[in-house]
Amino acid sequence: MKWTDGNNTTRGRSVRAPLAFVLATAIALAGCSSGTEVNYESGSSGDDTLVVHVGVGDDRKILEYVVENLLPDSIDVELVEATDNSNAKIASGEGDLAYFQHIPAFDADVAEHSYDNLNVVSKANVVPYALYSSRWTGIADTEDQVNSGLVEDSVTGSNLPHGSQVVLPSSPTGFARGLYLLQSADLVTLDRPFGGTSTADLTISQANVLDSQRHLSLVGLSYDNYLRSIYENYDAVVLNPRDAETIGLEPAKDALAIEPGPDNPYAHVLVAPSRLAGDHRVLELAHALESPRTAQFLESEFRGTNIPVASAESR
Repeated sequence: MKWTDGNNTTRGRSVRAPLAFVLATAIALAGCSSGTEVNYESGSSGDDTLVVHVGVGDDRKILEYVVENLLPDSIDVELVEATDNSNAKIASGEGDLAYFQHIPAFDADVAEHSYDNLNVVSKANVVPYALYSSRWTGIADTEDQVNSGLVEDSVTGSNLPHGSQVVLPSSPTGFARGLYLLQSADLVTLDRPFGGTSTADLTISQANVLDSQRHLSLVGLSYDNYLRSIYENYDAVVLNPRDAETIGLEPAKDALAIEPGPDNPYAHVLVAPSRLAGDHRVLELAHALESPRTAQFLESEFRGTNIPVASAESR
């Protein structure tokens, strides 16, 4: 197998045996679809080079790893840089697959342009939000409390106390992701589970909080140029990996809690057109993106800035 970049530079890799892969997997992959349901169990043989529109940065690094290490030698792949109109190109036949967007972005583009021939066939990775603190080192159960205004602070340990002030991004989607993160850490209870992709699910607010087990005070702020000050002056703050990096924080090492990968509505996805239903190359690539080896690569390479969608139990 070889793959080429957008400049038609051929790159080789070491030979390996093809993945053990059965067509029954295709049924499960088709269930990942967002939009028109397509059965990817049978169809074209796909003998030509597979052209994939891929995002720059981490998405490309992930796909390069998968193509170079996990695909059979019989599959040739060309990676081209994704653009804002890559979905349109895939839908019209100017390319085969797209891997550069998370589910809400894909759904919004499909809704705007009526791409009823595009489907999600694999959910691979998440760029997760995480909870950080300059004051506390854990979120285990505690009786400690702060900021009540009625009694003096009572702190005997280092876990996030009752009454803590927690900052979330002020944008509707950022605030909502922060709330789901807090729910996954058992710090709040919401009126809905994690994983929904409707507009209502992706823009929940404090009105959706049924209970705050740690009696948290939730504050939505725009970080702009004040992120370090916010991090140092509040009990905890919810950050995406890019913001965390700007103040020297690493998710795997510094986060009190990290957004989960399973059922994450912000999973980055592999998108295929209906014309490739049953194409063995699509099945192989979709399977490889969700494989244990890819999950291990994500965990070792990105240190929490990219996490696998697959749960530990499924690996």
